[in-house]
Amino acid sequence: EGRAVAKSSRAFAAATAAAAAAAAAAAAAAAAAVQEQQQQLPGMQVHRQGAIGQHKFEYLDHTADVQLHSWGCSLCEALEQVGLAMFNYMTPIDELAVDEACSRDVSMSGHDLQSLLFSYLDELLFIYSTEHIMMKFIAVTSLDTVNFTLNATGRGEKFDRCRHECGTEVKAITYSAMQILQQPGDAEVFVIVDI
Repeated sequence: EGRAVAKSSRAFAAATAAAAAAAAAAAAAAAAAVQEQQQQLPGMQVHRQGAIGQHKFEYLDHTADVQLHSWGCSLCEALEQVGLAMFNYMTPIDELAVDEACSRDVSMSGHDLQSLLFSYLDELLFIYSTEHIMMKFIAVTSLDTVNFTLNATGRGEKFDRCRHECGTEVKAITYSAMQILQQPGDAEVFVIVDI
């Protein structure tokens, strides 16, 4: 009877060790899969620590300029957020009001996603430069990633130095280090702007 118990204990210990080894192998495989995914989509969720308020954007340091980083559950949301990031760099958008007379619809096209992103931000910056309108809300109403077209609506108000905090003016959009990263349920945009 003692031998049977010892034999049973050894069998149990062996089974426990085998289960622990299998669990360790599964954990290592999962870690390797995450690392491989991060290498395929560099930057996905690596940053996002400096989110501004409840917004899905942050500012990353870059020599003499600033890099806008935005994200969302879809590319549309990430594009909306990068537009807001640009305006927020010039004045805190949470302090803006919405004047319906300052709503603007924009439509643009490109030859690829990067040129479409550039055109989109450049058009928003043109609205600020010519009409001094700052957007508090932006909604991408349509996005065609095959024909590279985008339509969006922005709502906000005219910038007033007496009422609004002055941040740093964005002078131009650049293609430098521009990235658009996508995976199911997640998208990120990185854009360096000239300040």
